[in-house]
Amino acid sequence: MIKESYISMLNKLPNDAIKVRVARPSVLSASKELLYDYKEGRINWQEFENRFRKEILSNPKAIAELKRLKELSQEKDVYLICYEKNYPCHRFILIDLIKELK
Repeated sequence: MIKESYISMLNKLPNDAIKVRVARPSVLSASKELLYDYKEGRINWQEFENRFRKEILSNPKAIAELKRLKELSQEKDVYLICYEKNYPCHRFILIDLIKELK
């Protein structure tokens, strides 16, 4: 199953779970430009999500990684780990993208 958590909880996650850091510089992180636009208030969360989805879905390496994680999640719990404690965080978008894969 695909799950999520944040970096300070890393040591509290099950030992047998697969833990995937999706913060920069991961292939599953937002570009610097997109991240700065959001952090500096130039765009809202909806615009961030739209642009982030486009970034990920136009990157063959990112798509391959999403597919790999989906496959792994059939056998074990896979945790997407980032710095943000709560929503909004791009890991929630990644979970949706994984669920949307066919």
